[in-house]
Amino acid sequence: MKFIKPIVGISKIIDNFDNVICGFNGVISKGDNVNVEALHALSKCVSCGKNIVLLSNSYMRVKELVEIITQADSVLLNKFKSIVTAGEVLHYMLKDPLKVGLTGKRYYNIGSKQAEVIFDGLGYQETKDMTNADFIFMGAVKKDTDMLENYVQELEYASSIGLEFLCVGNDTATYCNGEVCLGSGAVAEQYALLGGNVITLGKPNIKMLSYVNECFTNNGKILLIGDSFTTDMKSAKFLNADTVLISKGIHVSFLGEGYIPDVEKTRTMAQDYEVYPDYVMSGLRW
Repeated sequence: MKFIKPIVGISKIIDNFDNVICGFNGVISKGDNVNVEALHALSKCVSCGKNIVLLSNSYMRVKELVEIITQADSVLLNKFKSIVTAGEVLHYMLKDPLKVGLTGKRYYNIGSKQAEVIFDGLGYQETKDMTNADFIFMGAVKKDTDMLENYVQELEYASSIGLEFLCVGNDTATYCNGEVCLGSGAVAEQYALLGGNVITLGKPNIKMLSYVNECFTNNGKILLIGDSFTTDMKSAKFLNADTVLISKGIHVSFLGEGYIPDVEKTRTMAQDYEVYPDYVMSGLRW
């Protein structure tokens, strides 16, 4: 069984690493605002000569994420090595729908309208009639309070007529406005259970993670910081990275609100997911 070490601040271990990959939602943002303490920690990492890459499963394009971070710390933004989002990578891939596995450009959006920025400038067309669609699409749920049941009827119909489901991100849950909410990945899982074909892009998908590897020109040691066992911690193997799990993220209901992380509970979850973080901390801080 792998040893999981609790830490209070990233300064305790950062000297052991050259490159840092940091998640956005659940680490830098809780869905309602940007965590200034987390940005300060990343700024200190940069001051120590570390390369920082932001890696997010969000549907947001890089421009949107830049605008959010700029409002909190415009100076730090210019120090990041790169920003990679599932939305940006998928936008690039959708220039040729056949390479993604789609047969046409008409989509029926069952989720948030905001996520349609992925299709900007690519000639895709939204239809309000599912029977005219080539695929259904979701980048995020419509409302933070939505439950899986809100989508079952549309999913059942889409499955019955054989539509692909294009989903941004693999997160089954997200952390929004202080609450753990339904993620697009959970809706995609339900569609798969109904027998539907799912096309998804997000951590820990190798197609997305390969972009991160290209950001680092050195062969230095990598530290990955995230709040999800299923997406962040499972990405570490491909990236050959050590990991820090943020306990006050999407797993907070089980891991708790404590300032000092509960290692026993973390170990229990690690056993369930069969992936062990190297470190656990309650929130990203220096």
